Amino acid sequence: MIQILVLLFISGVIAYLGDQLGTYVGKKRLTVLGLRPRFTAVLVTITTGMLITLLTLITAMMLSENVRIALFSVQQLNQERAALASDVARLKSERDVLQEEMKVVQERVRIKEQELVVFRKNEPFAAVVIKGNQPRETVFSEIASFMRVVASKARARGLNVKNQDFLLEENRDDLTKMADLIVASGTEMVIGAVADENTSIGETLGKVRFLVRPNDLIFPAGQEIASIGIDGSLERGAIVKALQEFMEEINHEVVRSGMIENPLTRRFGDLSSESTLSFYDMVNQIKKLGRHLNLIAVVKEDTYAIGPLNVSFRIEEE
Repeated sequence: MIQILVLLFISGVIAYLGDQLGTYVGKKRLTVLGLRPRFTAVLVTITTGMLITLLTLITAMMLSENVRIALFSVQQLNQERAALASDVARLKSERDVLQEEMKVVQERVRIKEQELVVFRKNEPFAAVVIKGNQPRETVFSEIASFMRVVASKARARGLNVKNQDFLLEENRDDLTKMADLIVASGTEMVIGAVADENTSIGETLGKVRFLVRPNDLIFPAGQEIASIGIDGSLERGAIVKALQEFMEEINHEVVRSGMIENPLTRRFGDLSSESTLSFYDMVNQIKKLGRHLNLIAVVKEDTYAIGPLNVSFRIEEE
């Protein structure tokens, strides 16, 4: 505030002196450098304005270091700003590179974690069919044997298992109820063991859930379960994609019909290798025919809830 008042005072004094000098020159009709009195008065006015500006700047520099820096260090400041802008751009570029590298590392970690996880949550260990029309002791014995199979599979995949009867000892009450349920059903039942949590190599086999469902006949041999229209003139890749979507349709259909699916992937348990070969044979045949066709999936044999699903594909002209 004081600096501003000082500047105003000095500017006012110079302006006053300039006005007085101009008036004096005008009255006395003085000349400078041979100029006419009128032009001399104009020169005095211009000179006064320049002095006001010059003295104002000098006073401001004397009163404020920031003004001195602004007047004499502008170029240096601009250069430093340009250097800072360059550094910011370089750091942004380095940041982008680091972010990309971080994504790569995170992906590698994710893949490594997946490699270490031998059983993911809701992933089935195994399944077995047990007949209900037999003595309870026999049913429980078969359940016990199945538990040992699950323990063996877990150990083979790198998990720590206390002993072969670990699952039997830990789940005896549930397995006893399961045996009673199977005997009471009087029919074939499917028992599935499912991981209740992610388990990695070297960990101890944790909680296991059990699924019990009737092993019903889902599809009799020869039943058509799905169909699709497809253009054989398409590129091979497009044909493969269309057939893959068709297989997804088959998957949804068989799950809706009662086949036991993998709770992790929501897919049916098994597709036989014969069906897989038939799938790729269809790609070649459809491409060879090169026209619009209907493709029909047919169950080759009686298929029960536990699977596997064995299908063949039949081509019909539209």
